[in-house]
Amino acid sequence: MACVIRVNRHGYLAYRLRWNGMESHEGTGLRDTPANRAKLDARARVISDEMKVGTFQYLRWFPHGNKAHLFQPKPPSPEITAREYTEQKWLPRMLPPNARASTARTYRKHLAKHVLPVFGDLRLGEVTPAALEDFRALLTRSEAEGGKGLKMKTARDIIDGTFRALYRAARTVDRLVTDDPFAALRWPRKIELEADPFTAEERDRILNYFRQRDPWYFPLVHLLFWTGLRVGEVVGLRCGDVGLREGKLSVGRARTLGEDNPPKTARSVRTIPLRPEVIAVLRTMPAPLHRTDESFFFTNQAGRPLDEERFVEKHWHRALRATGIRPRKFYATRHTFMSLTLMAGKVKIKRLADYCGTSVAMIEKHYARWMAEDTPEEIGGLGGLVSPVLDAPTPVVAVVGDEPDPSPSGGSGRRPRAGTLAGTFRADSRRQPQVARKISDAKAEGGRFEPLGRLGDFTGENARKSLACKGFLAPRDA
Repeated sequence: MACVIRVNRHGYLAYRLRWNGMESHEGTGLRDTPANRAKLDARARVISDEMKVGTFQYLRWFPHGNKAHLFQPKPPSPEITAREYTEQKWLPRMLPPNARASTARTYRKHLAKHVLPVFGDLRLGEVTPAALEDFRALLTRSEAEGGKGLKMKTARDIIDGTFRALYRAARTVDRLVTDDPFAALRWPRKIELEADPFTAEERDRILNYFRQRDPWYFPLVHLLFWTGLRVGEVVGLRCGDVGLREGKLSVGRARTLGEDNPPKTARSVRTIPLRPEVIAVLRTMPAPLHRTDESFFFTNQAGRPLDEERFVEKHWHRALRATGIRPRKFYATRHTFMSLTLMAGKVKIKRLADYCGTSVAMIEKHYARWMAEDTPEEIGGLGGLVSPVLDAPTPVVAVVGDEPDPSPSGGSGRRPRAGTLAGTFRADSRRQPQVARKISDAKAEGGRFEPLGRLGDFTGENARKSLACKGFLAPRDA
């Protein structure tokens, strides 16, 4: 148990405390100067003495320290129950524009179906790490064993997503509780699901289906497959966002559950060029009367904004069944665009990331296995262009060495076989220096390691014939 003074990475002095199995680092805001260090060293000695005799009181020395919450007296548990707080305070706040409609719907579903039946009648202060552990076990246990049979990812979304967000608001906004029981839970590493794109042949079959049997939505599906836009970005497009004359499309919003929201990330706000084929398909769309820049670019046949879930249920799944293609999410159109673009190997990853409104790191993480192999042109470009003075053929160098002396210690003294690394590079203090000689023959194609005594006069035509006989040089052309 002791208290010592250390310098943090920013050059400021800090206390490092170790006592009763605990450790803490407490900043001081003082620069590392001789005067400051002497003052803090004196305090550290007093703290260390108190630790030794058992009189150290953390809050007396560090009332606002990193561990202060562990030593402060806990306030009485609030009388409000989890159900009352959820229905009276938290859920009324979780409405647009404070929260996305899709997020609010998820919160309500998790709370009503899973959280409140277990914790609804408990006071907020009675939510403990042990209670959360039991709750997780209930969610993931099989139905045959009395559980709900949910996957670990779903259980984490319920506990670490919805329930923790509610409890965090009770702690930081309404100040009803002070601790965080969710911090004690440890979750297994998430299993990242790989992207599941369509092949080029499957994509074309789907597009042909919509062209022939569901033509109203053919431009929608075609645009998704050939731009990699997110579904919400396409559903939220307005007529003013699409410039067919300029051949460009601007993304500035995403629409989910009938609600416009900002795009997923800051990178998602972008303007992209369109392929001529995409422009040609979009020009075939009927132009309704009285259309303005704020009119929806894609609508259903009744002229109302698209409902993504209804489209998937009534049109997308039907197309996959009719074409005999394995079911995949509607979002797979974006996976298909990215994977096929990477396989073609003609677009740089940074350009693809900018076009799709994402990052290079995301593409490398989720789409690495579709990246094209290095081409000879790419390999030839490594390091820049070759200098003209280096274009001439490089003369071949044959490296030869002397034989080692027989072993004076009575060993076998067996000479390593010529042409092997052991015969050339064996670490032996009795070896004589190796000799490197050039063969000034532009047709030579390789060198061979030989003891010097075996090659004799290793110059001119004799050297060339020796290497040709050993299979390292091709015979001269007649």
